[in-house]
Amino acid sequence: MGAVTTGSTVWLASYPKSGNTWFRAVHAAWRTGSAVELNSLDVEGTYGGTAWREQYDAELGIVTSLLTDAELDTVRPAVAAIIDRRGGGPHLRKTHLADTVAPTGERIIGTDATRAALYFVRDPRDVAVSFANHLGRDLAWTVAHMADPAAFIGPGGDGGARVVREHLGTWSDHVLGWLDNAAFPVHQVRYEDCLRDPVAVFSRALRTCGLDPDDGDVVAAVAAARFDRLREQESGTGFRERPVGMERFFRRGVAGGWHDELPAELAAQILHDHGDVMDRLGYR
Repeated sequence: MGAVTTGSTVWLASYPKSGNTWFRAVHAAWRTGSAVELNSLDVEGTYGGTAWREQYDAELGIVTSLLTDAELDTVRPAVAAIIDRRGGGPHLRKTHLADTVAPTGERIIGTDATRAALYFVRDPRDVAVSFANHLGRDLAWTVAHMADPAAFIGPGGDGGARVVREHLGTWSDHVLGWLDNAAFPVHQVRYEDCLRDPVAVFSRALRTCGLDPDDGDVVAAVAAARFDRLREQESGTGFRERPVGMERFFRRGVAGGWHDELPAELAAQILHDHGDVMDRLGYR
């Protein structure tokens, strides 16, 4: 856990497919006291994630498609500070970025603007199955991607895309970078614990954000953001965050689904690549 900070931004951070969207849905339902509007998750109290290019263009008043990936990383802390200075926090912001250092030597996550972070973790074997579906890649490629220090999510050099490129690194490095090396307090949220006791886990997470949830309201929010309801809404209205060509964003929403989807040799490879961190998180 990092030092006490004075900012009002709370990062909702995770390696992809680890429960970030589920928490945002619960938060939106709790905040509004109504049914979840999937396509409002990036504006309904979260002020946009770090992946949307339109946010950088609007906050900086420049055309960021003209910037290189390194130049964009350099201005990320400034955008975090602009949002943080608006007041009325906490500002909840989604990110899949690895917590690394920008070319200027500054932390890529705007430390001065940060109050804390929620870091969502999930068994990497389940992550691999869900991430492969998300990317439209086969499982072997995805398992290798999760062990690649140069891995990223987003467009491959397409400066005109609506999302920007974000560095991931390996699954293990992503986890350790946020849990051990962040310069601010970080609260770990396990996907499996959310399934087991969602009201208790999400209540603690909301309090970490500086909010004061009533237990009854959290019960209602969890019910409003049930997986089957999110999946049904996606079928009816679509989901802005679903990649082009992906059949369904909300697929199974279970723990341990890898047992019947991930070949044994790939499960063994993940254990080889990430066993130490899996042990620490209780995933062995």
